[in-house]
Amino acid sequence: MATSQSQSSSSENVISDILKQGTERGLMYVSAGLVCGGLASIVLARGGGSGAARKVITAFGTGVGAGAAWSRCSIDIEEALKAMK
Repeated sequence: MATSQSQSSSSENVISDILKQGTERGLMYVSAGLVCGGLASIVLARGGGSGAARKVITAFGTGVGAGAAWSRCSIDIEEALKAMK
């Protein structure tokens, strides 16, 4: 019984570590997307009346960062689950 508890405990630790890394990666990717989107919006949407365009471009960059982090975390979890079998 001790071995089954240690296996479940280690698998829980693996998933927990992956989620922690995913959270950290998510914050970094979302921040990078926000900055890149903001810079791109300044370059692409120059002019006085393009406030909405700047917001859309910045939001797109932020969404790309969030999606990249989500995908990477999902792939890491799938690989960990395959390795546990």
